[in-house]
Amino acid sequence: MQLLLRRHETKAATPAPETAADSSDRQALDRLGLVQRIMALNPTASSEYLGSFTDRSLSMYLAHLESAGAPRGARWERPCDSPAIIGRESAE
Repeated sequence: MQLLLRRHETKAATPAPETAADSSDRQALDRLGLVQRIMALNPTASSEYLGSFTDRSLSMYLAHLESAGAPRGARWERPCDSPAIIGRESAE
């Protein structure tokens, strides 16, 4: 016997249109949250250094840090747009 539960759906009020200031405030909070979570996992990373990266790069790095805290042998999937091997040259 299956028991199906349905949520009571109510018609939500139409949200107020978002202003550009609201959007930038939310993005700043999201970015600040990313930086704070990264610094909690990697205390050697400074906010100035992390500030030089894009939001997408920060969220990818946070996901990588969180997966590094998983038990050995835990599964991690590299993002499909991330190359397996990369090379860099020193700026100096």
